[in-house]
Amino acid sequence: MNSDAMNNLYQEHHNELYLYALSLCQREDMAKDLVNESFYKAFITSNLPTGTFKYWLFRVLKNLFLDAKRKNREVFKEDMDLKPVTVNEGGSPPGSLFLKERNRRLYEHLLRLEPERYREILYLYYYGELSVKEISKTIQESETHTKTLLYRARKKLGKNLKEDPYEF
Repeated sequence: MNSDAMNNLYQEHHNELYLYALSLCQREDMAKDLVNESFYKAFITSNLPTGTFKYWLFRVLKNLFLDAKRKNREVFKEDMDLKPVTVNEGGSPPGSLFLKERNRRLYEHLLRLEPERYREILYLYYYGELSVKEISKTIQESETHTKTLLYRARKKLGKNLKEDPYEF
């Protein structure tokens, strides 16, 4: 793979992948590491999938996250007691993507959504722009179950947004 093609792929998918990693681990440092490792794996792989590269990148990142979570159970348990990450207006990728207050607050609600599976499925559908079929492969569930999870996640996020004093 030549350097121009790698640079184009990185520019095209970096922000989406970073926000997905952030929604999974809720730690900026770990999210950056996961994204870098995902692209590293993509660039050293000689037979990249055609047409499904984006889905493949998301799947690699999810697997890296799960591996890290298994290896560091104690660290993740302590981190869950901490306040979730917030989106800054500064120069970090989430801050530059969410210049409008409404989008920033919406994303912060998404980061606080429980259970974790709801956050993941909403992110993949709306921010990652994956189809229900691609999401079902990513989370390793049936399409029917994925649709049900998406419905429940939307409903719960909507309820949380109604409770926020900011008007959505």
